[in-house]
Amino acid sequence: MPQVKVIQPIAEQAQKLRVAAYARVSSDSADQLNSFATQVDYYTSYIRSKEEWEFAGLYADEAVSGTTADKRDDFQRLLADCRAGKIDRILVKSISRFARNTIDCIQTVRELKQLGIAVEFEKEDIDTGKMGSEMLLSILGSAAQEESLSISKNLKWSYRRRMKSGDFITCSAPIGYVLKNKTLVPDPQEAPIVEYIFSSYLAGKSIGEIADELNEAELKSDKKNSEQWHATIIRYILSNEKYIGDSLVQKRYTPDELPLRQRRNKGEVSQYYIKDSHPAIIAKEIYEAVQELLQQRIEQHAPKQKIRKSPLSNTMQCGLCGSAFHKHKSNDENCWFCYQHRKGKTLCPMGILYEKDIYAAFLSVHNKLLDNQDILKAMLNQLLELQTKVMFTRSDIVELNEKISELIKQNHSLTRLQTKGCIDSAIFIERSNLNNQKIEELRRELRQLQEPDEVSRIVDSTKLLLELLEEAQPMLEFEPSVFKSMVLKIVVYPERFSFHLINGLVLDEGRC
Repeated sequence: MPQVKVIQPIAEQAQKLRVAAYARVSSDSADQLNSFATQVDYYTSYIRSKEEWEFAGLYADEAVSGTTADKRDDFQRLLADCRAGKIDRILVKSISRFARNTIDCIQTVRELKQLGIAVEFEKEDIDTGKMGSEMLLSILGSAAQEESLSISKNLKWSYRRRMKSGDFITCSAPIGYVLKNKTLVPDPQEAPIVEYIFSSYLAGKSIGEIADELNEAELKSDKKNSEQWHATIIRYILSNEKYIGDSLVQKRYTPDELPLRQRRNKGEVSQYYIKDSHPAIIAKEIYEAVQELLQQRIEQHAPKQKIRKSPLSNTMQCGLCGSAFHKHKSNDENCWFCYQHRKGKTLCPMGILYEKDIYAAFLSVHNKLLDNQDILKAMLNQLLELQTKVMFTRSDIVELNEKISELIKQNHSLTRLQTKGCIDSAIFIERSNLNNQKIEELRRELRQLQEPDEVSRIVDSTKLLLELLEEAQPMLEFEPSVFKSMVLKIVVYPERFSFHLINGLVLDEGRC
């Protein structure tokens, strides 16, 4: 009789839940920063105190607005790690720390639930892993949203009260000033730059010339958003009333709706003009002269009337001299002239073109192409073969993917070291954020490399042409929309038109 030996099954070891925490403070004040550090310490020790839990990391955004999710880098990193299957559970102090927008809150929790990830809100005592419905979360999310709007309204009320009383001037100093004790004081280093800009403009220099001179002189200002001086900066300085010691406040406002984004005030809310609110840099008579000159130049360069563009505008080129064609009227008919020929017949012998003849030539090209679509189909097949070969030779893309993979591995190692208590939480966050910043830069570079190349663009435009012709009928009258969709340019020769299509194909049609 055969002998049978029973091999007992190995008891499956209970797998620990990978638990992460998310913390956020919405202000950079000392108290809030202290709260941030407290949340970091609290969740780190709390998660490690649970034997059935494994610390999966702490994600924390410091001193950022919580009204929209896309402004929080670590929140987005948390979601990315959840989608990558690295986290089973998330701990958050309250819904208002997680989201102050009901839509963001519901969408995020719904996505996490589909991934099998529960979110526990400590203050509200909600565990989404045990919820049969999102109703309660929706109510509380709405409450958090209202809390954010209420805070915003209170701040706006405070600002407007100070505006009415003349106490509120600005939150930031413009070029030429510094803020001292909540008032604007001329900056001895930058004030001469402002004076130079006003005097130069009154002397007849254009805004562009002033910007070029400042760039050549390498004059710097930390208050600019860019290193270079631009015409927009010069124009803003020339039209800013603060340089005569006055302040027009509430030029921008924030509507009572989420997301909280500032808009230019075009009369939706009151503005307040405060005279002599701070020391002036520019005399009022000089400022007023500049405003008058600005208005004169605007009126001089304003278009006298709206010119209706022809579908042929900016598409026609002379095949003899390379000049563009311009539209004119001749005997009540629309005609097109080569620019050089118009200046002098000896400069270019290209004769006059009647618009009706150009339209007729396009109708002929369109209808011939409609009957011979096999030309485009054969071209498309050759391009697709070429596109496949090109993709297999992109070593630069492979190299970038390898660098990204290496940084991700470093992040995993950092997480393991923090889980074992080998590195401090602050060091973990700093190094992880640095790696994530490098990863994002590499991914941006990767996206640029993966943008459609020339072959891909030709493939797409050839497909578009085939789609346009697929259900088309023979064209009896010129259709501007069809022409603009198909033709990139027309090169005109004495005996023919060369129609350059959007995919690079060139079709010739004889001239009448």
